[in-house]
Amino acid sequence: MNKTKGEIRMLGLNKKNAENKNIKNPPSDDSYPIVATLFRNKRLNNREIDIPCLSLTILNLINENQIKCEINYGNSYNINGKPNEDDLEVMKNITLRIANKGELKTSESIAINLLKRMNNSKKFNLKDMYKQSKNTAVANNFYKDFYSFKEAVENENNYDSKDYKDILANGKFSDKGKDIKRQWKSFQDYLKSEELTGKYPPESADENATQIIYAACFNIEKDASGLRDNNSTVCNFIDKDGYKLLNLIFDNALSNVSKKSKGTGIFYGVNDKYTIPGGG
Repeated sequence: MNKTKGEIRMLGLNKKNAENKNIKNPPSDDSYPIVATLFRNKRLNNREIDIPCLSLTILNLINENQIKCEINYGNSYNINGKPNEDDLEVMKNITLRIANKGELKTSESIAINLLKRMNNSKKFNLKDMYKQSKNTAVANNFYKDFYSFKEAVENENNYDSKDYKDILANGKFSDKGKDIKRQWKSFQDYLKSEELTGKYPPESADENATQIIYAACFNIEKDASGLRDNNSTVCNFIDKDGYKLLNLIFDNALSNVSKKSKGTGIFYGVNDKYTIPGGG
């Protein structure tokens, strides 16, 4: 017997409803750096692994307790432009401590060692790290470590800026790639939509934190965090603009490299593709 449209909707078989219910699920299981590199709006359609990819990796390591994060600042915070005294005060109250245990991806191990070498310590606050980023010797080491990180991400994912799986060929999205890109756009819309987030909220603190990191892939992490509970360390880190602070610190290190290389594809100048103020 044929069912009416109303009966179909009650059974949950309506196609639109089914799509809406699943809108909270990431369209693919690609790593955060790859998602950001492929599907974030970037200048000149650049698809190179960049500084925000390093910051995303550190966010994930914080979320997995491989990096402990202690925050002694109560209010939400937003940074704009070059750090001022208020920004530095917030940075002083965010402490990271390397606590990695167990097996890590190569890129994650490089990111952790990069932090240790940059700070000459396993424990440091963001203000001290920002100061270190101005040191030419530290900046030169960071430059080398970042390139190693970039290579590791590419190798782990069998990725280059022209080809990836069956979704990117010769620098252009295939039909499948275009479809996945549309799906990621819908997921972005969900992350920053008050209506959709209220209708399909994260069901656990872990899912909430994961959504916040995905939001950082698209530079909408503060929009997403404003609609979600601050119920994890990584969420609190984002609430204090920690992702943008990391990008700022790392950008500053690259700007202080003594010899800028055109051979490695990493760094061409202070305001080029890897120096994105605030991760924008």
